[in-house]
Amino acid sequence: MKVVEVRVERGRAMVAGVPLGEAGAVGPGAVGPGSGSPGAGGRTWGLPPDLVDALQEWARVAASVPAPAPGAATPDPATETISHRGRRLAARLSVELDAPVDYCDPVTGHRVALRAVTRTPYPPPVPPLPVRASENGNGATPHLSAEGQELDAATAAAEPTPWGVGLLLVALVAGVVLLANLALAAPLVTGLGVIGLAVDAAVVAGLVPALWLNRHVPTWRWAVYGTFLGTGLALVFLAVAAF
Repeated sequence: MKVVEVRVERGRAMVAGVPLGEAGAVGPGAVGPGSGSPGAGGRTWGLPPDLVDALQEWARVAASVPAPAPGAATPDPATETISHRGRRLAARLSVELDAPVDYCDPVTGHRVALRAVTRTPYPPPVPPLPVRASENGNGATPHLSAEGQELDAATAAAEPTPWGVGLLLVALVAGVVLLANLALAAPLVTGLGVIGLAVDAAVVAGLVPALWLNRHVPTWRWAVYGTFLGTGLALVFLAVAAF
C-alpha cells in the first residue's frame, strides 16, 4: 500500500507531494488517493472541506512561526501546538484516505509514521514528540535522540490489526451462535415450518442494528463478525429444514 506523505512547503500543505487545493475544488467523484482533479493550484483528494481548511490553516501558521533555536532550554508553546495539531490532522487524514501516512513535522523535521489507523469516527490520539533533558539540567530541548525517534514512531502508529486472534474469536463466536440458534429455533421450524423460520428471522433482524453499531469497535468487532456469520449459517440450515 502506498504511503502518503504530509508536509508543509512554503506555507502550503502538501499531500503525497501535491499541493492541497482549496475546499470545494474537487467534484463528488473524488473519493481517495489518485482521485480528484486539479483545482486552485492543487487537489483536495476528496477530503471533507473542514479537514482541507484545517490543513491549509495549519500550514500557513506553521510557515509563519520560526523554528526553535537549537540551544533553547524549553520548547516554545507555539511550536509545540503546531506540531501536535499537525499530527492530529495527519491521523485524521490517514482515516479519511484509509492509507498509511508519513507526517513530516514542520517544527522539528522529524518524520512520524502513522500505520494501521483504522476507520473510526475519531482518530486515535497521537502522543507528543519525546524530548530528552538537556545536559545542564535547565530543562528539556526539542531535539530528539535516536532512541526517542524510534519510540515516537512506534507509539504514534495505531495498534496493528490482530488477524490471528481476531479470526479465532470470529470462529468461536460463530460456532456458539450457530449452535444456540439451531437449538432454540429448530423446534419452531419443525412445528411451524416456514412460519417458524420467519419468527426466527425476525428475532435475528432485531439484533442487527445493535451489532452494526459495534462493527468498528476494537475487540468487539470480531464478536460482531462471528455473530453475523453464525446467524447466517443457522438461517441457511433452518431454511433447508423448513423447505
